[in-house]
Amino acid sequence: MRAIFHGLTATQLKKMWHASPFVPFKIILPGGKAIPVPHSDFLTVSPSGRIAHVWKNGDDYMAIDVFLITALEHDRSAGKRSK
Repeated sequence: MRAIFHGLTATQLKKMWHASPFVPFKIILPGGKAIPVPHSDFLTVSPSGRIAHVWKNGDDYMAIDVFLITALEHDRSAGKRSK
């Protein structure tokens, strides 16, 4: 099941980030670029809620202006494991 949230606010991003249980999602930027957030440990948000950092492998990260996010894509099937 896939849900896409448009008209994003910092509050919506924080809700997905702190969801329990966490479900992996993608941050969609202008032009369609998708930034995966595989686990809540891979995302940090500034105290003001304006800047999000998505951590990649190692110490690399991408800084994102939250106001430029065009959508969040919540893919529930990504969190399911096969038996």
